[in-house]
Amino acid sequence: MFNLKKRVTLPRKKLKKLLPSHEKVKQQKYLKVFGKLLHKTEIWGLSRRKVSTGVFIGVFVACLPMPFQMILACLLAIVLNANLPISFALIFISNPITMPPLFYFEYQIGKLIFQPENPVEFNFDSMYDNFEQIALCLWSGAIILGVISASISMYLISFIWIKTVRKNRKNKGSSS
Repeated sequence: MFNLKKRVTLPRKKLKKLLPSHEKVKQQKYLKVFGKLLHKTEIWGLSRRKVSTGVFIGVFVACLPMPFQMILACLLAIVLNANLPISFALIFISNPITMPPLFYFEYQIGKLIFQPENPVEFNFDSMYDNFEQIALCLWSGAIILGVISASISMYLISFIWIKTVRKNRKNKGSSS
């Protein structure tokens, strides 16, 4: 009697609702250095490749122990034509609450690899005083953790995207 069709929502429609608008991102004072590059249409695209590359960039840069992560994430998104809002949003994985355990874990990874002769006790009170001694372990651990976690995140998002699209196509085909 009634033709009830299920509404098919692709991942990009959900992402459009969740992500900040072009105008909101462009208003960030730190991003004004990019000027007209923020008008590149490619960096706002919501294709699976652009989104998964944006996820990789955001997660990787979030692992780096550096200030102004948003500038690096946006620069990489512009250069690699990845989704800029996703790259921008994911750098906030590292924030004042998550940074201490993240940096400690990264230092431990680096210490495992380099096995320094005189390892420095890593603590946040003296981190800046001992930065020369911990920098190699911290940065190498950050890069290793960044590449691994960004790769896993990128492939996971891509896998979920493909599964969702296939499921939606299957549901759309069976309801007609």
